Amino acid sequence: MNNIKALKEQYKDVHPGFGSYMECMSRTLLTGLSSFTIAFAATYIGQSLSKRYLPYSKKSFVIFSSLFAAAVSYRVTSVRSKACQAGWMAAEEKHTYFTEKSTAK
Repeated sequence: MNNIKALKEQYKDVHPGFGSYMECMSRTLLTGLSSFTIAFAATYIGQSLSKRYLPYSKKSFVIFSSLFAAAVSYRVTSVRSKACQAGWMAAEEKHTYFTEKSTAK
């Protein structure tokens, strides 16, 4: 599974949208990782700047920042992965909304 190009070539005949789906999911996972990093940094810095107004100690800053960043990155990743899944199903002809159902009489 280390050779992504060979994997795309292997499945391109069976699943024509597989390559674009893999690229979309790669971007999705990296976006989730970067959203975790940004959310953690912003929350931690915000807590550090307003530490005298917060009811908890500085030791808890990392815990709250981690929980908030995990929630943000989960939300971002799940929304974007659903968009990737919808794009892949639209690329597959049998799953698209635009394909008319054949009615057998």
